[in-house]
Amino acid sequence: MNIITRWQVVCIWWAVISCGVALYAQEETQQRVVVSAESEEAEHDQFTELGEYAQPAWAERSRFSSTTSVYVLSPYEMFVGTIWEAIFRRHGKTLHDLTQEVDFGLPHRFEVGLENELGLVGSDAHETSVTAEARYAFANWNAIPLNPAISAEYIFGVGKSVKDTGSDKDLRRQPNAVAVRLLLGQNFGDHFGYGLNVGLQQDVSRDSGREFEISQSVAYGAMKGKLEFGAEMRYVHNTPQRNPVDRDELVTGPTIGWKPTRQLRISLAPLFGCTGDSPRVESFVLVSYEFGGAEAVVAAISGNH
Repeated sequence: MNIITRWQVVCIWWAVISCGVALYAQEETQQRVVVSAESEEAEHDQFTELGEYAQPAWAERSRFSSTTSVYVLSPYEMFVGTIWEAIFRRHGKTLHDLTQEVDFGLPHRFEVGLENELGLVGSDAHETSVTAEARYAFANWNAIPLNPAISAEYIFGVGKSVKDTGSDKDLRRQPNAVAVRLLLGQNFGDHFGYGLNVGLQQDVSRDSGREFEISQSVAYGAMKGKLEFGAEMRYVHNTPQRNPVDRDELVTGPTIGWKPTRQLRISLAPLFGCTGDSPRVESFVLVSYEFGGAEAVVAAISGNH
């Protein structure tokens, strides 16, 4: 199956699943609440409004920031996101990585998700991997300090990866891998949110590449959470496949988020390299949309029941 055909199959499959889950999530939401169209936007504040497990809405979405995830979605809530990552290397062409993500919340603090990754270098596009994820939160929000959750992923390598390469002509196939991450998050007052991830990824086919990662983000909510200002960082210790030289990459920088509607969020994070192995700039653009959960819940108006 060539790259274009595989890409079309994945897109069609996602579209079918997304439509079905979205309809189900909207039916569940309509049964639980009555939404006021006039006050929907005015009453929403993602830093104070709570989800099914008492988590604030910023912690309810599958991704807190471009590099950091926190907690789990509410039951039957769906998160759909696209992340564009532009890697401006110190030498060579700029690399682009496009990740499409769909996550679905389940009862009892479980969450499942699927990601598809596509890499671009120059005018060449490469389907890289498909990732299946399962996530579990150990307790309701604020029952345990830092609200820990565990994430387990299996990465199916389906093509060449543009990230783990030193040359534009030396692209190598993404190996199958497993990844485990500890997700921590905490809110401070009604305006600050913090997230920390610690993860390990191990190749299970072709050589023995390994990747250790730490990422963290902090955000301040303004205008009732419609605007976010903050900072994030990501450190990666990478032992590449068939390469005895380890790499240490550290990028950090500001982040800004905007919610034009209660379900739609757009964020930008230009992160700057701090080590010789790091790219000069690694920028992220994240666009996400949520169905159900706290993002679609407002107080019911008396007389509308």
